Amino acid sequence: MSVQASDRTQTADQSQQGSSAFDRLFTEHPREVGESYFEHMGHSASYGWRVLNIAACCFIHALIPGVHKTTASSRICKLADELDDRAQEAREERCRKSGSYDCGL
Repeated sequence: MSVQASDRTQTADQSQQGSSAFDRLFTEHPREVGESYFEHMGHSASYGWRVLNIAACCFIHALIPGVHKTTASSRICKLADELDDRAQEAREERCRKSGSYDCGL
């Protein structure tokens, strides 16, 4: 049996990184953004619930146009700002860990 090039590449990449599938799926990203698995779960779940709440406001507005006239748009803008701030924090955390002096590069 021959091993395809993509299989060899993937195996080589995995051995270089030293990470298992479990690590890549559950701990690598939270670590990249400076959080534990449970901290990341809490933040992500919080955003998920907020998005569901916004969706509910949209459906209520669809049925009764006089209510929630700006609720969804204002909450989406606020959520986007918060996510942008978190993304910036994650970029800065990666820069600190890599020893880079200019995070803008």
